[in-house]
Amino acid sequence: MSEYFHAYLRNASLVLESFEFKEPFAVFLKSYFKKNKKFGSRDRKIVSDLCYGYWRLGNAAIDLPTFSAIIAGYYLTHQNDNGFLQAVFPELYPTITDDPTQKLKEVTVYFPSFEPAKIFSFSEELSIDLDKLQWSLKHLEKPAVFLRIRPGKADFVISQLRSAGIDFDQMGSSALRLHKNVDLEGVIKLDTDAVVQDIASQQTGSLLENLPTKINSFWDACAGSGGKSIMVHDFFPKAKFFASDVREEILLELNRRFENAGINAEKIFCNDLSHDMAVQVLSSNLPQNGVDLIIADVPCTGSGTWRRSPEWLSSFDVASIDQYVRLQQKIVDLLCEQVQVNKFLLYITCSVFRKENEEMVSYILNKGGLKILSQQHCFGENSGGDHLFAALFISEV
Repeated sequence: MSEYFHAYLRNASLVLESFEFKEPFAVFLKSYFKKNKKFGSRDRKIVSDLCYGYWRLGNAAIDLPTFSAIIAGYYLTHQNDNGFLQAVFPELYPTITDDPTQKLKEVTVYFPSFEPAKIFSFSEELSIDLDKLQWSLKHLEKPAVFLRIRPGKADFVISQLRSAGIDFDQMGSSALRLHKNVDLEGVIKLDTDAVVQDIASQQTGSLLENLPTKINSFWDACAGSGGKSIMVHDFFPKAKFFASDVREEILLELNRRFENAGINAEKIFCNDLSHDMAVQVLSSNLPQNGVDLIIADVPCTGSGTWRRSPEWLSSFDVASIDQYVRLQQKIVDLLCEQVQVNKFLLYITCSVFRKENEEMVSYILNKGGLKILSQQHCFGENSGGDHLFAALFISEV
């Protein structure tokens, strides 16, 4: 059996050396396996796992040979061995169940050039509420899949999952964490019964509880595929709502999901909020007197989601933070002008960088006209999810 694991090590190395960062690694890997049909389902699973363990090291193993980095990545991202470690590097096998901080020390014994501080190389940019070491360690953990149960569907969804033998943890009244990624087709209807939505994304909704005025209308200004739109609709089911995004193709997916969810939007439209003509587009698609709530899940580095795409840990250019900040400033410059008196703006990022979070809050406040009601980090990573930041503003003028 040992030769099989050595073959997996070689194949994982070939995959990694073939990747040129022209597309997300998940997309590349799917294409790679499609072209190389020699890999069976078990082979694909093991090789994929070895590759993702490698990416989770960020730049910590940059001076190691690829084989060594793959071994270190497997060791640090597993608490149990499937036979790989015993076959290719048995010296580390006895300590695979140790605490992560102890395992980091163990790796440096066998691989002295390994630098734990470089798992997440951008710690100086972190928001102040994040612990540098703990945030780095979170990238060694595999992310979970979460569902948000839609109103009135809890008993049905839970019953269906149990009948199908799908293991899950219930986290509050509407959030479920699946123990593994499973095909839910034929079990529940996605977007009708429950929505695949990360736990941190779900937590952003807590800022909309107990608002001082009623929400009769809202606009999801950077709607993406519509997950947050569906959530906010479930909070305010009688509110008229509008959705827009800069990407026409993703609005097609949003329309499909809204149809499955049984939701009718007042208007769905394409708009580039950073463009000089954005105001004119808004005047043609939004009510003349504005809306009660604007949701802005703005374009950002996505650094709070890198556990799902860990190749970013070693390919991200820190200079691009400022590029995103300039884009965010253009967007909030426009949106702040659209917030009517005693109405709300919910600013959201999936970033862990303070320039995109706390410093953007200061930027918005310094513009005048808005005051902050609440802000929070959504520490979804502690439950196996992403990390998001959210801030709720109200207009006073």
